[in-house]
Order: sequence, then structure tokens, then C-alpha cells
Amino acid sequence: MIEITYYIIGILGFFGLFYGGNILVKGTVQTANSLNIPAHLIAITLVALGTSAPELIVSVNAVIKGSPDIAWGNVVGSNIANLLLVIGGASLFITLTDNSKSLRLDIFWMVFSTILIFIFGYFFHEISPVLGLSLIIFLVFILIFMAISSEKKHENSNSEIKKENNNFSPLIIGLFFTFGGIIIVLIASAMLVYSANKISIGFGIEESLIGVTIVALGTSLPEIAASVAAARKGYSDIAIGNVLGSNLFNSLGILGASSIASYPLTLHTPQAFINYDLPVMLFFTIILGGGLFYFKKINRIFGPILIFIYLIYLVNNFL
Repeated sequence: MIEITYYIIGILGFFGLFYGGNILVKGTVQTANSLNIPAHLIAITLVALGTSAPELIVSVNAVIKGSPDIAWGNVVGSNIANLLLVIGGASLFITLTDNSKSLRLDIFWMVFSTILIFIFGYFFHEISPVLGLSLIIFLVFILIFMAISSEKKHENSNSEIKKENNNFSPLIIGLFFTFGGIIIVLIASAMLVYSANKISIGFGIEESLIGVTIVALGTSLPEIAASVAAARKGYSDIAIGNVLGSNLFNSLGILGASSIASYPLTLHTPQAFINYDLPVMLFFTIILGGGLFYFKKINRIFGPILIFIYLIYLVNNFL
């Protein structure tokens, strides 16, 4: 009876991701239209911050409980999953294209932030609390700069905003759907991870394997749900913006918060990440970031390839 309950929770979590992702995309588009700004900007800031919440909670709690390796693993693993699994999954449905004027600048910030933490993690082997605070301040500066430099749309495409007889403005409704979608996605992802974890233990799968697969993928489920839902509805700019923003938040915000939580100690880089995961993260950040910077699109043909590469990364990491 208990095992059946776990399966039911998992099924509800799966459908919750699907429903929450659709609601989130609807809210993002309506909010952007109401503010007369590109949906890409909402995706790279508000949506990315919301979908990165699991990584933040897991990483900070891990540091407080004396497991700093999990914080590094969560951030680096999530960045790699976003680039390969999320982009790959979204591009299965549509060629991801983003013609936003700010796209190349956003890609620059994402790549720059990744290079920054690579330098400190790979060469200095640590991030101090003071540096962590500096990373968070730098992140705030970038977000303010993005908001100020974002272009206004020449046409207010409010065709999707229905003027209904109610007491709420389209902006309030859009924000309600956006935050509501984020909350649904976060709850649904937690349900799915909990279910998968319990079922795996029931089958006798080792906890180490569960950690490197289910837990690592679990914190990326919100990004997957949001980006895939956006791609299915044809909003590839939201799918791309969500990944760029999420990696930016992971690198600067989450590692910054984790290093502050480690005070008075420093957040040391695990040797395994220096040898393998950090170089892999930097490599794919530059390759995919460079491709998006130059072509402004990810062709559908790369979807299965990116997912296959991610599976190879997972297997090789575990072995």
C-alpha cells in the first residue's frame, strides 16, 4: 500500500510539472506584454530566480550541515544539466531561436560568471565568504543593468491578454500566474524527487547512485518544466532566457550564498570537481554560449545529441 502511494505521488508530481510549466509560461508572456518588455527579460530574471530556488535551498542547507561538496556539486551539476539536458529537451520540440537585442549581452554575463567561478574553483580551490558577498553584489548589479538596458517592444502585443470584466489589471494577473506557476513547479518537482527516491530505495538501489542521478536531476526539474513548456508553446526566447538566467544565478548567487553560509570557513572546491566537473562545465558553457552568441539559435537536430552527451557525462561521473 505504501509503495502504491509513492507511485501516486510521482504521477501527481509529473502532471504538476506539466501544468505548472504551462501556467508559468502563460504568466511570463502576459507579464512581459503588460510591461511592454521582452519575455526574454522576465525569463532570465524572475523565472530563472524562481526555478533556481531548489539549488539555493539544497546548497545552503548542505553547507550549514557540513557538506560543502554538495553545494559545489549542486551548482556545477545544475549548470551542466541546464546546458545539455534542459536546452536539449526544449530543442526536441522546436528550433530554439532568440532575436532579443539583449541576448548576446546576456550570454556574455552567463559565460563571464561561469569563467569567474571556474577561476576561483580551479586555481584558488576555494571561495571565501567575502568573495561570496562580492559575487552576490555583482549579481545584483548585472540584474539592474539588464533591466535598465532592456529594449521596449515597439508593438504592445496584448493579443493574448483578454480584457475581462474583473477588478485586476493584466499585470497583476500575469504576475499571479508567474508566481503561481513557479510554486506549482517547485512543489511538483519535490513530490517527484521524493517519490523516485523512495521507489529507488525499495528496489535496493544504492544511495550514492540515487544522489548522483535523482537528487542532481531533481533540482533541475523546474528549469526543465519551464523551458520545455515554453518550447512547446513556441516561446523559445523564454526557454533560452530561463537557462541563461538560471546558470547566472547558480554561479554568482548560489555559490555566493553558500560561501557566506560557510563562515568563518571558506567554501573549498572538491578535488574531483577540479579534475573533471569544472572543466566540463566551462567547456560546454563556452561551446553552447558561443553557438548561441553567433547563430542566436539551437537547431532541433542538436536536441537528442545534447541529451545523449549529458547521459554520457552522468555515467562517466558515476564510474
